[in-house]
Amino acid sequence: MVRVLFAAAVAALVLAPVAVSASSPVQVLRPDGKVLASAQDRAFDYPANGAIVHVGRASVKRSGVLLRDISLLRGRIQAVRMFVPRHGRAVRVAGLYVNGRAVESRINRLIPLSRTDYLITSQAAVAGGRGVGLVGLRLSLGAADYNLPAGSQILVGLPVDARPTKLAATHGASPLAVLGFTGGTASFARPSPVPFFTSGPMGRQAVTLAARYLGVPYLWGGASPATGFDCSGLVMYVYAQLGIRLTHYTGSQIHEGMPVARSHLQPGDIVFFFPNSEGVPGHEGLYIGHGRFIQAPHTGDMVKISSLSDPHYGLGYVGAVRPFSGA
Repeated sequence: MVRVLFAAAVAALVLAPVAVSASSPVQVLRPDGKVLASAQDRAFDYPANGAIVHVGRASVKRSGVLLRDISLLRGRIQAVRMFVPRHGRAVRVAGLYVNGRAVESRINRLIPLSRTDYLITSQAAVAGGRGVGLVGLRLSLGAADYNLPAGSQILVGLPVDARPTKLAATHGASPLAVLGFTGGTASFARPSPVPFFTSGPMGRQAVTLAARYLGVPYLWGGASPATGFDCSGLVMYVYAQLGIRLTHYTGSQIHEGMPVARSHLQPGDIVFFFPNSEGVPGHEGLYIGHGRFIQAPHTGDMVKISSLSDPHYGLGYVGAVRPFSGA
């Protein structure tokens, strides 16, 4: 069964312990990234009855931010305790329950809640290739609900500077604030609808896996979400999770499957671009359907969704292969 899931805007793993900070440990964001509401004191409820967000206690220390008694969407998502380190690699979430079931919080774990809504635990993003921002829980509402417009974000557990005064309310934010940054520049993959498949053919499962790594930074020769991906490394890593071994080279992968005509592309097919003088492709991506593909483009960029209708890729298209048998 096909579900439509708005993939994570940024899902890069933490690469190194660094110090970055937000103005508030809890934020409710509009689709344009502006802050609709943020924590102002040791407890936080939004709206006043806490139906959308409730945090029983928030304390900011030099070591990080500690949150207790967390509830989202009328208790649909609950956590007993959360610690966001100022210098660390991951947010620690204890007693996390989603729809009444215990869930383990892992770095960049994506949990679908509906056809359009999802939760990501211990998410991180890289700004300018240097700083790393952490978010304990990031809830994305793909459809209008709870009196919030479609595309709204709820961030719980952002790093905040230790200071003696109350946490200040925030009335506006740059896109960096979405993942805890207060300055600098970053290249964020824009939210884009991605087919999400809980089961089914191999190619659809590959698409689901690849969507988890949207936002992971490009690294030449990279083949791991912990360090980064290059184009063939991303595809190789995804299919390795499904038991299919591919080489780490576009010139080899184009021969490691059944050739597929462009008019017959299906989710999971590997698409190739930019041939050299001998016809060997220099780039590739994973087709996800509707003329789009996931790719790790180049140094300074990150895993993101692109379109075959983009002239850059349309004119540079070489061909495609299906590295598994069946539809």
